[in-house]
Amino acid sequence: MAATHLKSKYKNVMFIANAFDGNRNIYPLTFGIGDLETDALWHYFFTKLHEAIGVCPNLVIISDRNVSIENVWNKVFPTAQHGIYFYHIKGNMKHTCKLKKRDQMLMHFEQAAKSYSMAEFDCHFCKIKRKEHVAQYIEHAGLHKWSRAHMDRRRYNVMTTNIVKSINSVLRFVRMLLVVHLIGEIINLLMKWFTERRELALKCPTTTTLFPNFRENKLRNRSDDASRMNAVKLNNVQYNVVDGDMDDLVHLMNNSCSCSKLQLEQLPSKHVVIVCRFLKLNVYSKASQYYTRNTWLDVYSHSIYSVQPQGMWVIPEDVRIRVVLPPMAKVMPGRRKKLRIPSQGEGTITRKCSWCGSTGHKKITCKNNIPLRNVS
Repeated sequence: MAATHLKSKYKNVMFIANAFDGNRNIYPLTFGIGDLETDALWHYFFTKLHEAIGVCPNLVIISDRNVSIENVWNKVFPTAQHGIYFYHIKGNMKHTCKLKKRDQMLMHFEQAAKSYSMAEFDCHFCKIKRKEHVAQYIEHAGLHKWSRAHMDRRRYNVMTTNIVKSINSVLRFVRMLLVVHLIGEIINLLMKWFTERRELALKCPTTTTLFPNFRENKLRNRSDDASRMNAVKLNNVQYNVVDGDMDDLVHLMNNSCSCSKLQLEQLPSKHVVIVCRFLKLNVYSKASQYYTRNTWLDVYSHSIYSVQPQGMWVIPEDVRIRVVLPPMAKVMPGRRKKLRIPSQGEGTITRKCSWCGSTGHKKITCKNNIPLRNVS
């Protein structure tokens, strides 16, 4: 969940709430347009989001460290849990603690944020504690906010802002249009996505239990890794899996694994795969219904229709008599900016040609002379 700035004449803000489907595709939930990111507008947006999705058990809201979001989210969703993107903390930590671009602390922080188990988290966090001011900064932000292992509920793989950045990239040029045309283009985009994904789900063979593009391949890779392990029965429900120098405990009755991947992803880990193979059980029975082909079909079963011409609109009289004026915004002179301003601590990526090593072009368009290597 985030907000992006529009590039039209009045420079409004578009609020976006997205989700992932079981195949890691972007599933937009709600859009909203306002003047600024204030508490009142975020509260209104959360209210409309609540009307759209209703009461969702185990709901997790992931956003940046916007103050307005922090102030109002629990007023509309009191039973939900809020998390933040670790990429924002990483950028702020880099700037505040004056870390270099390739500092080892940044790598340890990323590994700690993506850790599944508490033991794995503690291993990486002990290395961060070597710099006390860095450890204090990220502890002040709240470990449960950015760490997957410390969060009580499942945030799956939503760790960075990729889902928000992706939708912003898709709407990069559309955001320059006026509001009416902007909404029309968003509707056309959703029509295209729903139709393509519905047809793809129908083309999947009926023998395919999970999504073929992502989850099925991931489970197959874990099955290959499990071929090098060994399962030992401890009792009727617990099994010990020997994974190199480490042992993992699988509890079939509770659907849990000591590596915590089964609990946090709802997808069988490699330890669960070898136990199912040992007991000759169907490994797909341990996966959540969220990843199944039938769920995917239900998600995109509804159709989205385009907006009819204005002459065919049925407008109530109380709405017709209203006069909607443009926002009270000062239009600055000059050409409007089209590129976003980098966030704090966000560095620019300098790409070089893989042939000559110079910047400003790629290997395909390289026209420089390539020096010959010394041949002995």
